[in-house]
Amino acid sequence: QRRVRAHVIDLITDIEHCRRGLGLQRFDLIGHSLGGMLSGIYCATYPEYIKKFVAIDGLLPFHSPTDKIISNLRRSSDMICGDPVPHKVYPDLDVLSEKIASTMFYRGIDPELVKFMVDRSIHLTPSGYQFTYDVRLRYPALIRMTRDVLFPLIQSWTTPILYLVATHGFKEFHHPSYEEGMTFLEEHAKNVEQLELPGPHHLHMTNTEDVSAAIIDYLNLSDKPDLTPRDFFKGL
Repeated sequence: QRRVRAHVIDLITDIEHCRRGLGLQRFDLIGHSLGGMLSGIYCATYPEYIKKFVAIDGLLPFHSPTDKIISNLRRSSDMICGDPVPHKVYPDLDVLSEKIASTMFYRGIDPELVKFMVDRSIHLTPSGYQFTYDVRLRYPALIRMTRDVLFPLIQSWTTPILYLVATHGFKEFHHPSYEEGMTFLEEHAKNVEQLELPGPHHLHMTNTEDVSAAIIDYLNLSDKPDLTPRDFFKGL
């Protein structure tokens, strides 16, 4: 599995496989975090299929300076070819959920809700539980996206886009790549609306009322008064 490598752009084929398999011709798209970044690339690649796109705290892929390509390539290659990073073992699911809930991307989420997320990613060993990740998330891409690729991609967007920004998500990290990308976005992507909502990176799990209301309104579903946030997210 450690030899299964994919650049972030390669993963848009997962979305296109789903579209073809479901026979969709025009549809709305919602993505969170990496899913939002992939969906943004998909919108640039297959704009004719997307009616509207909603990204939740994740829209622009992180990019690297061109002069860092070789050093990043070496570092990524060394990580992939080196000894695998061992997974920590936890005695029970409560301890594991509390640990995950305390990490940067999961903070602010009730440990009870985290249990639903770890269910899909746990591996039971004789010593206890391990939290596993998709191998494509554990190792960085060999060749990373640069601004020369990302910025034309942003300029090519024709799909109406709503970007829900978490107050304590990517914005709070102050990563140079993110801030440079957002500045370019605000100057050159007039079809993108931004709405900042209070909450952590997993905004849709901690602020369901505001997030679902924003999405329902943006997708013109506000004429369905019986559609509750619980019903909305259950249908995703």
